[in-house]
Amino acid sequence: MKSLDKKIKALEKLIANPERLNSAIYNLLQANDLNHDHQISRAEFQKVLQDYGIGDFDAVDDLFESLDSNNNGYICYNEFRPFFRAHTKIKLKHLKEIRDIQNKANEQQAASTAAAAAETSSDSSPEPQKKSNIFGRWKSTRN
Repeated sequence: MKSLDKKIKALEKLIANPERLNSAIYNLLQANDLNHDHQISRAEFQKVLQDYGIGDFDAVDDLFESLDSNNNGYICYNEFRPFFRAHTKIKLKHLKEIRDIQNKANEQQAASTAAAAAETSSDSSPEPQKKSNIFGRWKSTRN
């Protein structure tokens, strides 16, 4: 749960600071610009997504085409920036939803555990002892 909260805080900071967000976008593109021409080719884009485990080449091609707004076969910073910003906001929203679901599940589990504990303690509470009539068992020794 703590790591989820850390991710949420990091994304909130990133979104709240446009300079930091723009720097992150630039660094991401620069790190994946294999031939250092300041733009991402289709092959570079496919390799990056494949490295992240996205191997559906039709989906990758569709995404590339939607990002390549000037249809020159490359994705530049200005084309990638709106996508990355939107993706970051969506990811933040999803992480918050996951956190809320986990919190609700934890609350339900705690309530269930508390109810079970209360039931167990009420079941194990000692029943009031019946007073026994000791005189009823007493036999007279007088004749």
